[in-house]
Amino acid sequence: MFYKFLNRRVSDKISELHPIAVKYLSDDIEKNDDKAITERLKVIRNHALLHKHFETDQKRLYMINRNYLNFLKAIVFLYRTSQVSVSAGVLNAPTEVYHTIIAVQDSFREATESLSLK
Repeated sequence: MFYKFLNRRVSDKISELHPIAVKYLSDDIEKNDDKAITERLKVIRNHALLHKHFETDQKRLYMINRNYLNFLKAIVFLYRTSQVSVSAGVLNAPTEVYHTIIAVQDSFREATESLSLK
């Protein structure tokens, strides 16, 4: 019950940030054909797959949603504060932002591969 409440709160925050992050990423992929941006867009797809797979396990769903929320916050921060192309901006980003993006990308990719989700 507790995790259901937490999931609802995190989902509300995700609902606010998700469209903003997707807009930034999709606008950037139109301008730059960059593999890193494609990898970040895969996180969105992997989140949807993991969310569907664990929809009855509230604790795991909370952990997945929390990681995804951190990823969205990092992406929005990166695009709002970057003066240069975001691909180059990642290199100039604070270590915490870069680490969050890479860690969530890797964990979601590994989770979908280990669960054989497609």
